[in-house]
Amino acid sequence: MNRRTFALFVLVAFAVSACNLPGGQGEPGDNNDADNLALTVTAQALLIQQGEGSQQPSAAPENTATPEFTATPGATSTPSVPQVTVSQNTNCRTGPGIVYDNIGALLVGQVGTVVGKNSSTGYWIINNPGKTGTCWLYPQYATVSGNTANLQEYSIPPTPTPSATPTSTPTATLAPPAAVANVVVAKICIPLIMPTFNYSGTLSWEDKSNNEDGFNIYFNGALFTTLPANTTVYAIPPIPLVAGVPATWGVEAFNAAGKSAVKDTVFACP
Repeated sequence: MNRRTFALFVLVAFAVSACNLPGGQGEPGDNNDADNLALTVTAQALLIQQGEGSQQPSAAPENTATPEFTATPGATSTPSVPQVTVSQNTNCRTGPGIVYDNIGALLVGQVGTVVGKNSSTGYWIINNPGKTGTCWLYPQYATVSGNTANLQEYSIPPTPTPSATPTSTPTATLAPPAAVANVVVAKICIPLIMPTFNYSGTLSWEDKSNNEDGFNIYFNGALFTTLPANTTVYAIPPIPLVAGVPATWGVEAFNAAGKSAVKDTVFACP
């Protein structure tokens, strides 16, 4: 029992006891006053009890506004296999640089499949567009989409061995042949009508060159005949000579570059 209920009980008890107290002869209406007092106390007690039992209704909780659903932007699809495009037509080679053979190209508008990378050079290794095998794509104009973290790391291949440039065999500068040596006349002098002799015999020499095209034979300074290369003996046809008059034979080697010095020998009949 709380304090208010207890106070109500005391007031009611007091009022009831007051109504039953014996009293002397009173004025008419005394009993009515007592009754009125009891009713008043009872009414107040009821009001107190009602007030105690009445509780201020708690305010209804305000409705919490339900947040509006915000649409999540659609996620951009990421290709499961990395792909590459280029802003300019780009060569694709067997390695990272122009020293490697050019074996393909990725053109603007094409999409290439990336299968590897070389982190030190930045090159991407892709399937060779329209061909078999792979090639190394120059990265400057390339844009790669997709996860490249797990791509195979490619090692730089050895540079190709340069094709041997044909070395032209230097053409030896042709020089004139060397002069002959040891020019000798073996003479035969047969008398005709004195003092004339019919002269014949052989002319011989030593070949000192290996590049002559032939030999010029001179008699008394005039070209007498021409002989082929590697000749060392010439049979002199009969020539009339005046007795005691010197005659000269000369031998000269020649080729396209020029002529050697003429080597002479002098003789006379008889």
